[in-house]
Amino acid sequence: PSRHNSERTMMKLLLGALLGAARADVYMQYPPGSNNRLAEGGGNRNNNNRLMDTQNNAKGGYGYGGNANNPADPINYMAGSKMSMGWTSQHSCGSENAECQIVVQYMCSPTTAATTPEGLPGAGVNTGTGEGPIRDGTNGNTPDPNNPSATRGLHEPTSFYQACDNRERNKGLYTADQNLNGNDARRTRQNPNGARSGLECPEERDYYPYWAPTPWKDAMILTNNLALCQWYKDNSQNVKARGYCANPTGNGDVPNNPTGCAAAQGTWTEVPAFGLAPPECVAAPFQRDNHLGNGPTGNEVMANLTIPFNAGGNGIDDAQSCVYRLRYNITTADTRVCEDPTLTTKAACEAAGKIWSAMYLDSSFNDKTLDDTPPLPPGNPRVNLGGTLTNGGGTDSLLELAINTNQYGRTFQDRTHVFSIQSRPEALPDNANIVNLNVKGKRGNIVQTYPATEYDYHPVDLVVGASDYVHIQWTGNDNTNNNGNNNGEGTNNEDRHNIVQIADSGMDVPLPASQASMFDVQWEWNPEPTTDANFGGPRDQLALTKQFALSKQTGCDAGNQNNDQARDNCEKLNSAKATVDLGLIKFKPGNFTYMSSRNNNFSNRAQKAHLKVLAAPTAPVEAPVNVQAVPLLSENKDVARMQLTWAEPGARSAFVGTDGREYWNVGQAASKPAAYRVQYTIDGGATWAPVENCQTTQTSCTVDFLPPGTPVGFRVHSGNEAGWGEPSEVVLAKTTDSDTSLSCQQQLLDQMNGSYLSPGSVVAIVLGVIAALFALAFLVFMVRRRQPPPPPPPGMMKEMAPPGGGYA
Repeated sequence: PSRHNSERTMMKLLLGALLGAARADVYMQYPPGSNNRLAEGGGNRNNNNRLMDTQNNAKGGYGYGGNANNPADPINYMAGSKMSMGWTSQHSCGSENAECQIVVQYMCSPTTAATTPEGLPGAGVNTGTGEGPIRDGTNGNTPDPNNPSATRGLHEPTSFYQACDNRERNKGLYTADQNLNGNDARRTRQNPNGARSGLECPEERDYYPYWAPTPWKDAMILTNNLALCQWYKDNSQNVKARGYCANPTGNGDVPNNPTGCAAAQGTWTEVPAFGLAPPECVAAPFQRDNHLGNGPTGNEVMANLTIPFNAGGNGIDDAQSCVYRLRYNITTADTRVCEDPTLTTKAACEAAGKIWSAMYLDSSFNDKTLDDTPPLPPGNPRVNLGGTLTNGGGTDSLLELAINTNQYGRTFQDRTHVFSIQSRPEALPDNANIVNLNVKGKRGNIVQTYPATEYDYHPVDLVVGASDYVHIQWTGNDNTNNNGNNNGEGTNNEDRHNIVQIADSGMDVPLPASQASMFDVQWEWNPEPTTDANFGGPRDQLALTKQFALSKQTGCDAGNQNNDQARDNCEKLNSAKATVDLGLIKFKPGNFTYMSSRNNNFSNRAQKAHLKVLAAPTAPVEAPVNVQAVPLLSENKDVARMQLTWAEPGARSAFVGTDGREYWNVGQAASKPAAYRVQYTIDGGATWAPVENCQTTQTSCTVDFLPPGTPVGFRVHSGNEAGWGEPSEVVLAKTTDSDTSLSCQQQLLDQMNGSYLSPGSVVAIVLGVIAALFALAFLVFMVRRRQPPPPPPPGMMKEMAPPGGGYA
């Protein structure tokens, strides 16, 4: 066996196999994914390999803000603000049809300096045009590692690609029946010939977590193989150092492991972990097969992300150049094996408590066929349906399956254009809740924009609290002609937007400024300097209404404008910049509906959205789910105990992993509870008492000092700074009997003794009465829980303040 065999447990294949020749495209809809585009917003992208190998259709993606001759300012998010990433992908995820992983990562250049990014050897020390900063560029050609140019785009630095080119590939990986044309890390089962796309390392692109240093920081993992979540977290470079072989002697590829490095007289050197929290690992939202569209909610599936603090390093939040990467992979059930290689069937593997996954395919399974155990498909296999088909000719024939094994483990990806991160205004503390409100989509109708989307606000339905802040900004491309079609309003090719309030979503005429209560705000932060005579300084309701409506245009024509292509036609927003930042707004409570006056051609567009601002400081968290109560044995038989468990707010039913097991606490919640509280009732819900030792940040607690032999109802509240939310569904359970409770039941039986009924009938009647009382208590309880409970007797309950200090 090669030395790589001992390292297979570390170098595991996590991004699984995709069967068939069809593409499984993935497109970021917000933030807008480039799909390798530069300025070209419409038609097909110009360069399939500009920055990455997407494996996507050439028509997808969005051009960057502005155009090649006049690039717009990038979007500039606030550190610590909340942003929803939305995407569409062609094949399933989150269902039992396939095993899938979606990995969201980011990378930033701390400054505009040309230095190697964090996470790599030479970070902050190595310099040069090929090392940084991260940039979109103005030239659409692929960056050249041998001749770096500041005009070409750059994500991964040149040194990262060169290390990949020089490093030996992981020979412990499963390559099926593919012949890899070389032994360096540019060559994978998906990329056997070592083709270059941008300066990414194909092996790093195709496998996660990667074992060598990488500049990508992990934000979130979404999967339906939930048994692997903890492994993902433990092996992220966020928390675990990465090693490399420095200064080996001799010729050949640089060893990828300590043993080989020592043999080559090199020094095995570690790059420290990023020192970040481990990435979230959550259940992938459901998407069906062969569908580049919305999920069950009616919107794109999303990942709720937090824009990172300290993106600039050394405690600095400001970062000039950042980019998000989303990778997507699916695996059919044909190419999974057990983590215990002695177990060769899914049933036996899972019965032994092991994981059945494509993660455990390694080089020992290379060149296996459908006749092996477990069976693994080779390229284009011919099948006989278990011997039923004999290939005898006439009415008999084998069947051929269209399988290309270089697509097993196929990885798809999209990346954003460059954006920036800014520190918060001094008036805002780090724990102030900031939510981003942006715009997605491109110019054109639904056919012209596909697989992108038409214009819409993002998110389209936003709920915030009265103490929350909303950062409103957008950018647009100036070269989206959709192959000569320009369905849209205003200057051809250009994306432009504004916000005007309307009475309700059925209206298409904005409210008068005097009625635009949306802009009568509690507080606002203006991103323009006070020296800006047109738009700087504090803004009142009228100023905000005008800036949001006209998108800060200048040079407007004073007369009636009949030319919708004229630059000074501000009625069509033609004079607006591609990137508009309207600042931070702290809205007053209310319900507000708004639209874009430009992008509201009734035939095919309705750029409208809704904002709900609660009177509570922030949006309350939802109720916990799956509350369970189990009686416990007690040392004191006259005092009963219960073990109470629940799941975080989210799905009402458990997520089912690819192993068939149920998983709770793995969904994405709009916000996590700061704490929970538990209440109980022993009188059918007439009164509720708190369980004083069960105000907790955990999802379980033990309830003591309950009366034995008694039906008890429990409910759980989630809490945050908005107060305690609505209670959970109620769970009813009977405490364990004590000698006293059993004696009472026996006394009831004795009192009935001597009737004409047989003792057995009496027992049946009594037990039936007890059961009926138990059921009645539950029914009374379910009725009463729908009404506000009456005040408890004085001194019965000790109420507890919610995490925010107030009450729901």
